[in-house]
Amino acid sequence: MDAPINLLNYLKSKTQVDVDSLDNEELGPFVDCTSNQMDAYHELLKPNHAALIKKSAALAGEIGREYPEVTREELAFEISMVRLAQTIVPNITGAILVMPDFDMTRMIVKVPSTWEGLQACRELKGLGVKTLGTTVFTLEQAVLAAEAGCIYVSPFLNELKATMDPTYHDSSPIFGVCTDIQRYYEQHCHTTRVKACAAVSVEQILQLAGVAAFTATADQLRELSSMKEPAADVMARSVFLGSATREHANGNANGHVNGDTNGHTNGDYNMKLEKLSFVDDESKYRLAFAKSDGGKGQLKTSQALNMFCEYQIKGEAMMKDADMTVIG
Repeated sequence: MDAPINLLNYLKSKTQVDVDSLDNEELGPFVDCTSNQMDAYHELLKPNHAALIKKSAALAGEIGREYPEVTREELAFEISMVRLAQTIVPNITGAILVMPDFDMTRMIVKVPSTWEGLQACRELKGLGVKTLGTTVFTLEQAVLAAEAGCIYVSPFLNELKATMDPTYHDSSPIFGVCTDIQRYYEQHCHTTRVKACAAVSVEQILQLAGVAAFTATADQLRELSSMKEPAADVMARSVFLGSATREHANGNANGHVNGDTNGHTNGDYNMKLEKLSFVDDESKYRLAFAKSDGGKGQLKTSQALNMFCEYQIKGEAMMKDADMTVIG
């Protein structure tokens, strides 16, 4: 029997491990750091960030006249997220989001994977700005993101709601979409990399060992670092590396893995995927996206964007109570 191995070390040997947290007292180092409005809002609720909020609000009051189209509260929340990100630098060796007064080669802008968002990524690439297409739930979004020049795409394994509400269960996590995207990029020579996220358990993360990159929460990373299992047992669970891949999901003739009934062919990495193109045909893209998986991907994308908007509003409301007095 194989000697037990540490699960976090095992995962790092198979996949780029990134952290989804703005708490600077986490395990590290990791490669990239990603975050969003929900992460920022919950982190800013901690009492130790009271001074950061006040300074961010004061700076927003000072420079607000330079951004007349943006409310002071929105500007203050954005500044506070940048300052939180700056505290993560010692734990990160790779990319960090929007870092002023920092090495700009490490900046990657997260953009929603809508038609409009990914066309914006196309424009940003022309300006030399690196982007990540987030809220990806379909192969069609990933194809358009690659054509638009995104450095990464982030397929959400589960609906965003499932990561926030422990009583809610996503009945169709997109394991097959994750494997299809990575295989499609490899087969058609796209340099865009898959950075999966939104697992609801350590078990789901281990099933994605072998994906190019994975973003895990701080709690998930702590759990992985505290666990040991035999290497062969762990590898056998991966949809990229183990028997779940080789045996088409342990005998399931449709090749689905752990509830992924989306019709994707994650069982055979040699199966050729048709080359697609959407970047210059909005109607073609919208139709394909709407039809993908019976419309589930479109619904999940809209749900995620609505939740992020909700926390953006909460963050701005938090800033209303902060001191926005113009400095000096």
